[in-house]
Amino acid sequence: MSGGRTLLASLTVLLVALFAGVYGLLELHGVAGRAPRPVVQLSELARGGGAPPGPGPGPGPGPGPGPGPVPDTATGTAPGAAGGVSGGLAAAQVLAVINQARTRAGLPGYTLSAGLEVSAGEHTAVMAGGCGLSHRCPGEASFAERISRAGVSWTSCGENIGDHGPAPGSAAAIAQVAVQLTLQMLNERPPDDGHRRNILSPSFRRIGIRVFRDARGWVWMTQDFSG
Repeated sequence: MSGGRTLLASLTVLLVALFAGVYGLLELHGVAGRAPRPVVQLSELARGGGAPPGPGPGPGPGPGPGPGPVPDTATGTAPGAAGGVSGGLAAAQVLAVINQARTRAGLPGYTLSAGLEVSAGEHTAVMAGGCGLSHRCPGEASFAERISRAGVSWTSCGENIGDHGPAPGSAAAIAQVAVQLTLQMLNERPPDDGHRRNILSPSFRRIGIRVFRDARGWVWMTQDFSG
């Protein structure tokens, strides 16, 4: 009997140790957890009316001749333009939708970060310029490097990207596409809910949003987050 109790005690200690190890691993890699090292969460969403543009051979042709990406409002700045920290009507509406969702979840709303908007704008320009939907295009720095280079200090960060098209060229139509993409992100369910977890992360406090419609009518969006 004594040997049986000893064996049972040993098994209990082993199970407790295994559980603690698994929990620690989940805590380390959790989006909302306080990880002891910087956490980066990346998610992408393609939605919609046909094959998105791709770089070279693939499901869609690369961008054809034209003026290149255009801003989401007539008065906005072109992708990659120096000092372009205003996201226009589409970005403003997306931010409103996101902050409403955070309020419902009992979280503080995001504040805009000029550095994150620069990073988001540059990346949106690269995607729309031929790379296609990707968090890191050929020759581009990693997401963490991009936001650091834009002057963002961070301990946790995330990025959502999405595209849809073709869409009419009015500011209202572009904003509608961006909002629809964001609502689709918020409607995700586990385990495929990376966009939603970024938007509702209690670790993130700042955001940068850029939305552009290219010459062929395709709408591209980048949402960058940091905490």
